[in-house]
Amino acid sequence: MLDMLRSIDPLYLILGLSGAFLLAFLLIIILLVKVSRLKKRYRIFMTGHDGKSMEEKIYENFDVMNDIVGEQRRIDRDMNKMRKQYSHVFSKMKVYKYNAFPDMGGETSFVIGLLDDNNNGTLLNGMNSQNGAYVYAKEIVNGESKTALSKEEIITLEDCINQ
Repeated sequence: MLDMLRSIDPLYLILGLSGAFLLAFLLIIILLVKVSRLKKRYRIFMTGHDGKSMEEKIYENFDVMNDIVGEQRRIDRDMNKMRKQYSHVFSKMKVYKYNAFPDMGGETSFVIGLLDDNNNGTLLNGMNSQNGAYVYAKEIVNGESKTALSKEEIITLEDCINQ
């Protein structure tokens, strides 16, 4: 091995070692720049704060997060309450106009369907004639009526359910 080193030209040896030194020097400079940037970030992060005040900030943030979680739970409870209330509100509505009596001109009779999300509600049938107006209400439970429905009421009920 010693014979091998003696056979290498000293100029090549010096050039090789110089190249390795230059590469090491460049890597050291790059690392020093990165460390300098990291120190700068650290100083900015720690400006005006000691360990105790940082701990207080962390606890403050936990308190804020706990408040947010409590508020979110309250909002969830309110939303569930509103969903329950809304399920019993008429949310499906349909108006169907028709001509109940041939001697009357125009479509002056009507059926109004009012259903909630569970298809519970009522059908109002208003029939106009020359002798007067008649209004009938039919209860709807789970999308069905216990009393017979006219053709117009069936159409209105199906349209209401399919909304």
